[in-house]
Amino acid sequence: MRSERASTGARIRPITAEETRGLRASVLRPGQAPRELIYPGDEVAGTRHLGAFAGGELVGIASFYTEPLASAPDAKAVRLRGMATAPAVRGRGHGVALMAAGTDWARAAGADLIWCNARSSARGFYEKLGLRTEGEEFELAGIGPHWVMVRFLGSEHR
Repeated sequence: MRSERASTGARIRPITAEETRGLRASVLRPGQAPRELIYPGDEVAGTRHLGAFAGGELVGIASFYTEPLASAPDAKAVRLRGMATAPAVRGRGHGVALMAAGTDWARAAGADLIWCNARSSARGFYEKLGLRTEGEEFELAGIGPHWVMVRFLGSEHR
């Protein structure tokens, strides 16, 4: 995995599940109880949590889990969850760098695809990174509208 992204200045490195929870609370799930910031699979071997750092401060997070995609049960799938960037640094490439590092990791782990439940407001961001919607928009209770989005990692998509 490349730890530096020269084009953005983002420094990407592995972090713990616990380190993700501050941004999960402030960006993704404000007002939710601390127990709701712990996602199933956070502590499972093979889960990868990544952090984006600027000036030594954690400004972005993304977690990657080995989890099947219902529409492709035979594929080796990696699920992206809990991707967030601090509002003050959005648009500076931290999210792109996190996704690139996560994609590198997924490929190295032999994954066929990456998928996520993307907030509808972030759909355009994920489309720019090569993910495509699958199915219809749906509502996650208490969180809002989402799309299942998928990116196949075959050599033609590199």
